[in-house]
Amino acid sequence: MKHRAHMNRFTALNTALTVSFAAFGLFAVSAAAAENYISISSDAGVQRPNYNNDGATDRFGMAIGVNTKATGHSGIAIGTSTTSAGESATAVGTLSNADGIAATAFGQGAQAVGNVTTAAGQKARATAQGATALGTGAVASAMYSTATGAASSASGQSSVAYGLQSKASANSAVAIGSRATASHDGSVALGAGSATAEAVGTNSATVNGVSYSGFAGTNPRSTVSVGYAGGERTITNVAAGRISTTSTDAINGSQLYQVAARSQGNSTAITNLQNQVNGIDNRSQGNSTAITNLQNQVNGIGNRLNDMDKDLRAGIAGATAIAFLQRPNEAGKSMVSAAVGGYRNEQAIAVGYAHNSDNNKWSVKTGVSVNTRKDVNWGGSVGYQW
Repeated sequence: MKHRAHMNRFTALNTALTVSFAAFGLFAVSAAAAENYISISSDAGVQRPNYNNDGATDRFGMAIGVNTKATGHSGIAIGTSTTSAGESATAVGTLSNADGIAATAFGQGAQAVGNVTTAAGQKARATAQGATALGTGAVASAMYSTATGAASSASGQSSVAYGLQSKASANSAVAIGSRATASHDGSVALGAGSATAEAVGTNSATVNGVSYSGFAGTNPRSTVSVGYAGGERTITNVAAGRISTTSTDAINGSQLYQVAARSQGNSTAITNLQNQVNGIDNRSQGNSTAITNLQNQVNGIGNRLNDMDKDLRAGIAGATAIAFLQRPNEAGKSMVSAAVGGYRNEQAIAVGYAHNSDNNKWSVKTGVSVNTRKDVNWGGSVGYQW
């Protein structure tokens, strides 16, 4: 029989080798009994396409299953009504379709359409060059977009959506978290339900009748959102930012507290100074005491500035330590690392974790440090390379 002759050839090519497709619910093959453990069923008495082993129509192709086709060079199609239609394309699962060079579709109804696309999960769809869709119903529909998570969607070029029903609909937008939405170019939505908004620049401000201007960073291109209207979040463990006329660093609560405290101290000092001036004519002996008090106030301001300088140096040491945390250089590897940092007599120690995805396109890295001022720095990142 034709099928038995085909199995004999298959057995000769696979001595002492075990090939398993059980994960797809199709069959398992052992070199010792290759022709005994392959079963591909169809409607009783009905011959479907590929019955005569003609589903693979190009060189080195493989088509296994009823109504299954592999039409590209080195293409693989496994499962009922499965189609592989590009060079080195792979489709595994009922009704899955891989149509493009090196396209890969895994799962019932998965669709990978376009060169170097990947769709994994029931009805996952990657429909543009370089797109990746992972998870049930995940959709990546723009070039080099990535959607990970059930019903996630990445429709902007180079966009990333990660999490249940997350959505990145603008170019280079990133949405991380369940139902997070990034709908503005280059924007980032972090956390469940977070949503981005238009970036708005601030050139000046008026507080209690006093106007301020000369701000740095007044023309933002995009924004990072950690919440949504009515669902705002605080950001904790923020390191002290640099303070200068050109700084665009974030300022934490302790820095604002120090400014407020010093402003109150200055008001008291000015009041005391005025009282001293008023008493000069009547208390010549009090001049010495008044000058001493003024000097003490000046010394106090100097001490506070010195403390702030130490805090800033410690913060720089913490950032340095985090920057020197290592990351793995191989695909699919994880790494835990420790690092130290120092800056002008202040030191810090940091620990971190990093991981590369199995295809080495995705990487994540997180770290936290503590410095000699007992302050904590933290940071994290996610990256995609192609």
